[in-house]
Amino acid sequence: MKTFTQNAALVAILSALATPAMSADMPTVYGKAHLSAGSVSENSGTKTSATAITSHKSRVGVKGTVDTESGTKVTYRFEWEVDMTDHSKDSTSVTGTDTNADGNIDTISAKSSNHIKSRSQYVGLKDSWGEIRLGRDDSPYKLAGKKSVEHLSDSWADFNNIINKDQDTRNDDSISYRNNIGPGELSIAYAAGDDDPAKENAGQNTSIAYDANIDNFRFAIAQQTIEQSATNDETGLKLSVGYKMGATQMGLMYETVDDDANTIDEKNTFVSVKHKLSDANSLVFAYGTKDQGLVNDATMTALAFNHQLDKNVTVYALWADGADNGLNDNSKLAGDGSAMVAGVIAKF
Repeated sequence: MKTFTQNAALVAILSALATPAMSADMPTVYGKAHLSAGSVSENSGTKTSATAITSHKSRVGVKGTVDTESGTKVTYRFEWEVDMTDHSKDSTSVTGTDTNADGNIDTISAKSSNHIKSRSQYVGLKDSWGEIRLGRDDSPYKLAGKKSVEHLSDSWADFNNIINKDQDTRNDDSISYRNNIGPGELSIAYAAGDDDPAKENAGQNTSIAYDANIDNFRFAIAQQTIEQSATNDETGLKLSVGYKMGATQMGLMYETVDDDANTIDEKNTFVSVKHKLSDANSLVFAYGTKDQGLVNDATMTALAFNHQLDKNVTVYALWADGADNGLNDNSKLAGDGSAMVAGVIAKF
């Protein structure tokens, strides 16, 4: 794997040195504000509820390309998540504490409380041979099949309530290659993990995916292996199928996750149906189950109504219900959780 990394890096450096002149287009500034308001509840022995005003992965970014005389394009992206509802004054980079209304003191990590967090940030080289990217980027495994099944992305009913969150990675210190082959795109990535020589790339991972679109069918297959320790690798394998029939789009994703230490053995299934009622209105139904060998499997059921005010602005109403940690993505709603919210998604 180190040979692959070194060779890919060498190709990127030589390609950059071979470009005698460059002309840059104006960069594109883009973003998305996604917020919801409503009632959420959970029951882990004691039922509690709250009114939640939530920012769902709202973001802002800059992207663009630079043309060279050789024909090779330089691509770049700098993107940040912005929490539009909480932690407005938090700028610390160390762990702190917080006293709750119940008098208990909880530890808060900087990762969870910082107002601004980095997302994809990379530079790449693109030509007829494909594209190489260096930096921080979504893994091929993370992206594979999402267009077929994930119609409630970043909401309370995000499919990562069921599809393994630890495998849904955005990798630091990564190098990736992607190219169109046949009816789809092949993507390969390596993330170096801890690049301190003394740590010997602890936490490194490899990912490969093929995502294809043939007429009304979409198909994706992906595998990712993450080094959890020197003797324990965790491997995810997922298959996704989508089909569009008239105004209805149906999708199925199946995933297995296990490790060498035999501490993880998951079989996750997620299905979704999106039906357009008109040009502006649509219904989304989603259901998922996470089989971890427990007495009760985590399940999630969700129903949403979307209304497009225009191509960049959508308002929605969402009901989501999760049993046995079925809405526990990022530890949001433990036990038996539910959410009844209205939201707005505005893109620019």
